[in-house]
Amino acid sequence: MEDNGQAIDLHIEALRKARYSPKTLDARARVLRSLPAPILSLTHEQIDTWWDSRQSRPDGEPRAASSLSQEKSHVRAFYVWAMRHDLAERNPSDWIDRVRQKAHQARPVSEADLYRLMDDAPDDMRRILALGAMAGLRAAEIAKVTWEDIDRGNGVLWVREGKGGKDRTVPLSAGLLVELGEPGAGSVVGRGMTAKAVSLAASRYFRSRGVESTAHKLRARYATRFLAATGDLAAAADALGHADLSSISRYVVASSDTMRRGAEAAGRIG
Repeated sequence: MEDNGQAIDLHIEALRKARYSPKTLDARARVLRSLPAPILSLTHEQIDTWWDSRQSRPDGEPRAASSLSQEKSHVRAFYVWAMRHDLAERNPSDWIDRVRQKAHQARPVSEADLYRLMDDAPDDMRRILALGAMAGLRAAEIAKVTWEDIDRGNGVLWVREGKGGKDRTVPLSAGLLVELGEPGAGSVVGRGMTAKAVSLAASRYFRSRGVESTAHKLRARYATRFLAATGDLAAAADALGHADLSSISRYVVASSDTMRRGAEAAGRIG
């Protein structure tokens, strides 16, 4: 199979069946289609030439290291899949040098600013703030949460189709439950909200309160509080959705002392 389009289409279809997000599928396909033919038997020279061509934007400016790293990741994942299905004999991404990125320190919203934001916040905004700062959810995840996803009996919040289309559970803290208020029906933060709508609504509200912050800094606050209380990187990665969780994990998470301590720490303001 030497046709680039056919191999790429088969790979994208496999990812679609594995429930990868449309955004990931589009990004993967775009990068793979930039590779020269024949895609399944590239030489060292061909991959080097292609990689050199990716270093600059059309305007001549250098591309960000994060973008280059993501492209290499897409290429590597494709060839891992191709080798597993006996379509390729090697992974040409192994010839690409490591992309060095600067480590950016997390800048969580401060406890003082969070208190100001939560004080007298409208119900829907209070829930957006709580789900970000006290449960570590991304804007896209906040937009999807329904009251049915909140399992008070088992003490977990079910996050459906998080990053990469994967589900996970997050322990419910007493503080988070208080801020969410009495359960209702349907969406927790308002009907028809999208990730962009959540992010924009949060930014507008921050500005109205004189707070320089973003929705993502709420999530950073959860992560730093969780780690400060537990020191457990693996547990924090699970809570934040940086690892696969099995179907039984909603109960494993609920019964984990480490996860519970982390959730309770993140569920207090101040």
